[in-house]
Amino acid sequence: MKSYLLRRFISTLIVLISVITITFFITRVVPGNPISLWIGDHPSAKQIEIAKRELGLDKPLANQFFSYIKSLSKGDLGLSIRTKQPVSFELKKRFTATLELVSLSILFSTIIGYPLGLFAGVYKGKKFDKIISFISYLGLSFPVFWSGMILQVIFFSYLDLLPLQGRLSLDLENYERITGLILLDSILHFNWELFIDAFRHLLLPCAALVFSIFGIIVRTSRTALINTMSEPYFETYTSYGFSKENIVFKTAYKNTLIPTVTIIGLSYGLLLGGTFLIESIFNWPGIGQFCVLSILTNDYPSIAGVTLLYAISYTFINFIIDILYVLIDKRIEL
Repeated sequence: MKSYLLRRFISTLIVLISVITITFFITRVVPGNPISLWIGDHPSAKQIEIAKRELGLDKPLANQFFSYIKSLSKGDLGLSIRTKQPVSFELKKRFTATLELVSLSILFSTIIGYPLGLFAGVYKGKKFDKIISFISYLGLSFPVFWSGMILQVIFFSYLDLLPLQGRLSLDLENYERITGLILLDSILHFNWELFIDAFRHLLLPCAALVFSIFGIIVRTSRTALINTMSEPYFETYTSYGFSKENIVFKTAYKNTLIPTVTIIGLSYGLLLGGTFLIESIFNWPGIGQFCVLSILTNDYPSIAGVTLLYAISYTFINFIIDILYVLIDKRIEL
């Protein structure tokens, strides 16, 4: 285990250094003028000179890079050119919003998709399997922004059951934050009004993400179970008179856990960096929206900060998946 952790730490360090280096130099060479964003349109030559000095752009590129690495080692991600706020502050404020939305979506997708995939595999080729397969393909086929807008039309415009946008109602936004995860904070404060309001705001964007994710979990678990049911040991059990359902839900399902956990982990990592459309539609103050706006305005400190955060999140998720492999199958060695 110690050697594995050491190897993992070294590989993670190499990945992060590579991400930092590539992101830094790409953001410096892409077209765009961050100086105009910093001081406004039609600046004088004196203002441009001052802005370059403030942003460190008057130094050679290599010096800028080493200065950035030095600041990064102290936990300083720089100042956002667009918002004039520390990048670390912006990321902390917005990442919890994305984390809460994505985590809940993954949880619901797993709870719904994994059992349905197993049942579809057990009843392969039958009516239930065809219905589940159709629904899962439908979810994979529809663009997530289209699903989100349809849900808004149905549950806000027609039925008026759920809020249209945002994380909270205006009168509840000034609650005392502990973690930044509103559902968790509301539980810690025993504030059930806040919990219900936050949950109602989460339902529509979460449902749109679940509809787009659960299909791949269904397909993965179904395929893994069908492959398992074709193995000799499964046929041996059936020859002794055990029903397929009994074999699957007592022992065979374990063989589907590793591929399913893999796809869930990958989906989790991808969603953390791919929620811009949902965040835009539902005006969700998350990291995806912040990232795209930073790219459009060439706010390179924010772009580098977001990229680094995504890289850390993804490597951490992969590390958790590796640990889960060992817990699921003791034959796997790290």
